[in-house]
Amino acid sequence: MPTLPENYISVIMLRDDLEAIPDFPFAPGYGLRFYREGDRETWARLQRLSEPFATVDASTFDKVFGGDLTAMPRRCMFLTAPDGSDVGTITAWYNRHLHGKAWGQIHWVAILPEHRAKGLSKAMTAAALRLLCRLGHRRAMLNTQVPRTAAIKAYLDCGFTPDMTTEDAARAWEIVRRAIRHPGLGNG
Repeated sequence: MPTLPENYISVIMLRDDLEAIPDFPFAPGYGLRFYREGDRETWARLQRLSEPFATVDASTFDKVFGGDLTAMPRRCMFLTAPDGSDVGTITAWYNRHLHGKAWGQIHWVAILPEHRAKGLSKAMTAAALRLLCRLGHRRAMLNTQVPRTAAIKAYLDCGFTPDMTTEDAARAWEIVRRAIRHPGLGNG
């Protein structure tokens, strides 16, 4: 496993409402399907192949989602490629405690490296936001890390903004501002 970069800082991003969710279409032939029985291993494989900085396996799935496995068929989605194979995943989860409020949560997003740079992260995130809205959520949050600049840009494009309340937020978002120019960061 590679060593974590010096700037590997966790950040939180917020979307205060689920109105006016942008429409980002999927690249031709790509789409989403919902979690089915047996997808635990598929989820773990996609996370493992997409994540260079952490060890992810089926036990990770159990730790993250084991408290509410019955929610997975309506909250966890898989990105399918034109050949029908599973090449990514995103979960429209929940966080009941951030800032004393209940939030929908964009959780554990992964896309295999060979399928990136096609706008799929934006399309998946927008679809997950619409799903959160259908599930009754009124706002959304997510966690990510500073080196994931492509993901952060996609989340900004989907209407998320930086949460500046965490301990390292000022330093983390300054690093991001040097890497990304975007109106959501006040520099684009």
